Amino acid sequence: MRVVTSDIELQQVISELSKGNARVGFVPTMGALHEGHIQLVKQCHEENDVTVVSIFVNPKQFNNKEDFDKYPITVEQDKHMLENAFCDVLFLPTVDVVYPEKYKTVQVNLGILDKVFEGPQRPGHFDGVIQVVKRLFEMVQPHVAYFGFKDFQQCMVVKVLRNTFFPKLELRFSETIRQKDGLAMSSRNMRLSAVGLEKATHIYKALKMVRELKKHIEPFDALKYARHILTQNGIEVEYLALANADTLIESKKWLRKDKNVVLVAAWVEGVRLIDNIIF
Repeated sequence: MRVVTSDIELQQVISELSKGNARVGFVPTMGALHEGHIQLVKQCHEENDVTVVSIFVNPKQFNNKEDFDKYPITVEQDKHMLENAFCDVLFLPTVDVVYPEKYKTVQVNLGILDKVFEGPQRPGHFDGVIQVVKRLFEMVQPHVAYFGFKDFQQCMVVKVLRNTFFPKLELRFSETIRQKDGLAMSSRNMRLSAVGLEKATHIYKALKMVRELKKHIEPFDALKYARHILTQNGIEVEYLALANADTLIESKKWLRKDKNVVLVAAWVEGVRLIDNIIF
């Protein structure tokens, strides 16, 4: 695995490995890797000639400085995991590389995507996502990029970005990777105690409960019951809602097959966790 830190070196290494005509796959990350990331890297390796992974904790997408400061950094462990997952190139840029002096902020019309759920709760977050993903796509120049559905709303934002600036780029979105107890794998889980990790398992249990209750009651009552279960288990719910999986417009009625997405943001031990379920 080659480790590079500059965009010029990155392109030189990719050109060297690809011989100019190979298929390049890309997995952007913020590090603190877990099995969810590794599954994306392995899929990328299987489907492409060259696999590139970036690790960059993007300051522009954190609306809370304390959250940014506490984000776990585990670069040496990440390198070991990536080598075992057949990563070819690890890109470790600094802030100055991603956002040079000549950098100009881009604007993308996200419609309602920055006005619902994560949008109002994390002002500026999706703007930061747009800036960093656009820059990374420009530097790596991949044929295909990989993301996980745990950040469902972010995946929709990335689609808009792709359609606006990179129409030929293929996107692959993968199902959320979970622990045996159902907890969605997340770098933020590292900040939870054993008690907190056990509490957090109720998040996915609540989502599954909503899915099961679809057969019996209306969404309002299903969500109300799930919220009650979460609060009873010491989890502070920020939002819990049903939306259309294609548009992210909130819905008061159950939708047809595969169009229901229930999204949740909740706090456990001062750590903000998000999850979703599609059915």
